[in-house]
Amino acid sequence: MWLGVPGNGTAGSTYDQLELSNISARTCTLYGFPGVSAAGPDGRQLGTAASRDYSDPIRLVTLRPGATAHAVLRLVDVGNFPPAACRPATALGLRVYPPNDRRPVVLPYPFPACRKTGPVYLYVRTTAGGTGIPGFSQ
Repeated sequence: MWLGVPGNGTAGSTYDQLELSNISARTCTLYGFPGVSAAGPDGRQLGTAASRDYSDPIRLVTLRPGATAHAVLRLVDVGNFPPAACRPATALGLRVYPPNDRRPVVLPYPFPACRKTGPVYLYVRTTAGGTGIPGFSQ
C-alpha cells in the first residue's frame, strides 16, 4: 500500500489516493471499502475511524500480479472542529485494512487528527480498479 501524493485540496479538505498494489504471484480480488484510521505515536487509533463515502458503486476489483487499485481518501481539516470536541493531535500515519483483510498496514504519513472520537475527519470511497491519479481520480 502507498499514497499517491500530493493530493488535491478544496476548502477544508484534502483528497489523497490510497493505492493498493498486488505484489504477489497470484491474482487477487478486492471488494468494498478499505478500513482506515489515524495512527498515533504509540500506534493506537486516534479519534474516529474513516466513514464510508458511498458516492461510487461497489464493484469487484480483480488485480493480476503487479496491478494496482485505489480508493479516494478525504482528510477534513480538524481546525473545522471545536478544540474541546476534537483534541487536536498529529497522527504519524494511516492504519489501513485492505478490503476483506484482517491485517492492517501502517503507512507513515503525518497529518492533523483528532484524539477524541466523535468528529469524523476521514472519509474513504470504495476500491476502484487502476492507479489513482491525484486531481483526476474520483
